[in-house]
Amino acid sequence: MTGHLLNETERTLLEEYYKTASGLQQRRSHLILLYDDGYLTHQAAEQAGFSRSQARFWKHQFLMDGMAIFPDLLTMDLKEELLQSPVDISTGIEITEQNQALPNPSVPEQMPFPAAIKRPGVKPGDTLAEAGRKTWCYLFSEMIQKEDPTRAGDDIEALHDMRVATRRMRSAFDVFDVAFKPKIVRRYLKGLRLAGRALGKVRDMDVLLEKLERYISTLDAGRKDGLIPLLDAWRQERESGRQALIAFLDGDAYLQFKQEFNHFVQTPGEGVQVFSQALPRAILVCEVVPTMIYTRLGSVRAYHGILSNATDTQLHALRIEFKKLRYTVEYFREVLGVEASQVITDLKRIQDHLGDFHDTVVACGLVTTFLSEWEDKQLTRPLVERQNPEPIVTYLAYLHAERHRLLITLPEAWNHFSQPEFRENLAKSIAVL
Repeated sequence: MTGHLLNETERTLLEEYYKTASGLQQRRSHLILLYDDGYLTHQAAEQAGFSRSQARFWKHQFLMDGMAIFPDLLTMDLKEELLQSPVDISTGIEITEQNQALPNPSVPEQMPFPAAIKRPGVKPGDTLAEAGRKTWCYLFSEMIQKEDPTRAGDDIEALHDMRVATRRMRSAFDVFDVAFKPKIVRRYLKGLRLAGRALGKVRDMDVLLEKLERYISTLDAGRKDGLIPLLDAWRQERESGRQALIAFLDGDAYLQFKQEFNHFVQTPGEGVQVFSQALPRAILVCEVVPTMIYTRLGSVRAYHGILSNATDTQLHALRIEFKKLRYTVEYFREVLGVEASQVITDLKRIQDHLGDFHDTVVACGLVTTFLSEWEDKQLTRPLVERQNPEPIVTYLAYLHAERHRLLITLPEAWNHFSQPEFRENLAKSIAVL
């Protein structure tokens, strides 16, 4: 869930600035990005290296002065390119003065969107670029198939599947981006990020509501009534997100992104980086995939030394590393050995555990915030009409207990992942290349 401090243009500009800044300016930009990602103050402060009071101060300064708190940012070469098109942050749609789609003088001729594709069709002898194109085409077809059911809103799983497809397409750029021109990568990542945010707000609320409703179903009638204020508030937020999503899906910017990305994923060689032929370079799937997978595995195993004392923020980062490893294996599943299926199952197990933990941490923060705001509203009501917060407080206690359970059982899930059998299966799946 995002904090919505930044519009899309500001987010992209600040992400680029963070990569090049140093010292206090880098930490300050990191802090604002963390707040925009929905981190609570204590989490954002810890990760960015500030005290909580300092973090609150800089958040306040940003709310007052915006990007001006980064005095040398607007001298960056990116400014002119990134500030051409403002963003409607209520819908996430980029607009021009005429509220048109993203300006692009060379919009390709429209071609039919891909029908449902059973599998990407990646082969060991494919170049990395061609494997990427096939992967994106497969995931893009999934996204397109789920668009109408998502717009209709009758099946929340359709929205979930559409969001997963956009997430995997974004994650695929981490794997395949070296094979494509940077300008191409930036443009399509931008469109996928907009789609992911619009879908994510609704999906995040679906998860919260599903877990809250499951908890309510275990209560007697009297205690159920006490949770109606929280349930209603989250339903309203979900509906607000859904209306913004529909506006996004019906907008010109999304249509133009689909048309351009469709042309990209269905045109072999489009946007591919051209390298010098003076020296041989590993570009085939069979040549580069083993290193890619083991690099991802190394990023995950690096957390072993801190796991026993890891913070919530570090565990969230570990979940992301597991997701990247799992997705990388899945992108090349067709060319790996049969052991890859067990590898993916093992990775999904611990990724789900960390995902449930993160969802519970977020829910704890949201319920705490709701109680604080709700109590303030209660003060405006006559004494005899004020509602008892106990049912909501009890739900918060339940969430904290669930968070604790997931925390203390994490070593068990980690130990299952770190067994030699996992590494053996991974090695055997790769050995066929």
